[in-house]
Amino acid sequence: MKGALTTNQKGSLLVEILIAVVILSLGISAAILLVFANQTLRVDAKTNNEALLRAQKMIEDARANSRGNFISVNSIATTTTSIYSSSTFVTDHSQCLKEFASFVNWTGDGARQQKIQLKTYLGDVSGSMAMGGDCNIFGPATEWKNPKRFASDTFNPGKPTAIDVLNRIAYLGEDKTPFFMTADTHGAILGQSGGLFISYTNGFTALNKINDLDSIKWQDPITNATKYYVFTAMNTSTNQLKVIDVTDIYNPVNVATTSLSSCVTGSFPEGWRVQYYGKKLYFIARETAGPEFHIFDVSIPSSPVEYGSGCKGYSLNSTVENMQIRDQVIGGISKRFAYLATDQNNRELRVLDVTNPLAITEVPAASQDLPGSQDGQSVFVIGNKLYFGRQSTPSGQDLYVYDISNPPAGLTLLGSQDINAGVIDIRVAGRTIFLITSKSNKEVQIWDNENLSNIKLVKEYNFTNIADKGMDYEADFLYVTGDATPNFQILYDAP
Repeated sequence: MKGALTTNQKGSLLVEILIAVVILSLGISAAILLVFANQTLRVDAKTNNEALLRAQKMIEDARANSRGNFISVNSIATTTTSIYSSSTFVTDHSQCLKEFASFVNWTGDGARQQKIQLKTYLGDVSGSMAMGGDCNIFGPATEWKNPKRFASDTFNPGKPTAIDVLNRIAYLGEDKTPFFMTADTHGAILGQSGGLFISYTNGFTALNKINDLDSIKWQDPITNATKYYVFTAMNTSTNQLKVIDVTDIYNPVNVATTSLSSCVTGSFPEGWRVQYYGKKLYFIARETAGPEFHIFDVSIPSSPVEYGSGCKGYSLNSTVENMQIRDQVIGGISKRFAYLATDQNNRELRVLDVTNPLAITEVPAASQDLPGSQDGQSVFVIGNKLYFGRQSTPSGQDLYVYDISNPPAGLTLLGSQDINAGVIDIRVAGRTIFLITSKSNKEVQIWDNENLSNIKLVKEYNFTNIADKGMDYEADFLYVTGDATPNFQILYDAP
């Protein structure tokens, strides 16, 4: 028949049909895959965006909360909403800087584990100003596994009694004339020995031994001029408070001398401890007849005025070895608390509500009666954590860490450690705890606080005869003082 296909033609046509079917199948499969892939991508994009928004919201919420209650911004355990698990982690780099990280995790298509992480830094400007600018920015850049001497100097005669460092200027008390020394460490170089202490061109002397001091940066509200002051607790029975203008470090000037109330008498009416916070000065006399705890208005540093009338101050009937003052928001109300390390057997750690200087009250739930009769010696507050040190206990803990989020409701113990020595002084920056201890040949100790339930020793440093109140930390350097030469050293974490 004309036009009929031959067998070969039929075979070729069948092959072509099969090829066309295969191509069509591949095309349909590709189209289906493309449709589902696009759908998966759309779902992924939607979940990614939602997760990103959740992480961003946690950042913004933390930033907003930090402005009103900096201490309240803390790590939050994992919570699950819909398909997302969210958490936050906070690192306290210093007393006025937190690193805040937000995490969002979820399971995507095909059981793929997805995660978004955002980080930011939160600063406490008002807190830094309350501390007179004496607040570190970042914590240590290293783990301080190899502390070494960076630079040193010696003053003679005399031994150091106190130290405070502000903007790389170290102010020290001593027990011999001129009783007040200043070291400019801005230009210090590795291996330097000597040349840090400056000579006063005006022959300044504080006249008496200084038991404690605190330095601040102050902005004159009228002239806008920047000035620097050092408040000192003097070892005298009158004129216990002295204010030194150190704006010109070569020409310090005594601008105010003030005595405590005449009712502060007895065996030990001397000035003992001092701390500036929020335009007020918190001043301690040793346990004596009359009040030991005093508050001064120093909104004008050169004109301190003590709050109260008659026999001014608050009676503690104990000696305070160290204190920290902090503002906190409790139940939406701003409060100010004083955390005290004392020699009282049943209240080694005492907490006062000093919100109203004219109506100071004890916070009984926050006080701590620790095992044994060893005295409290040191205290340091960073974030919502309080680090507390005491005299060496024969068999027990010497270092404690508490959650102080709500003092009226009590303090929660977060961790403790047997240092096997008395903890004379404490500084905390980031995950590093710097301790001054009574342990011979191991006076400076570095501990890691990453896990508060298991605080770990990093390094011990031999510093002969460390001085009481003999340490301060600033900008990757540890400033320490002792009785042996060189009696002033700057330590750093050597490579």
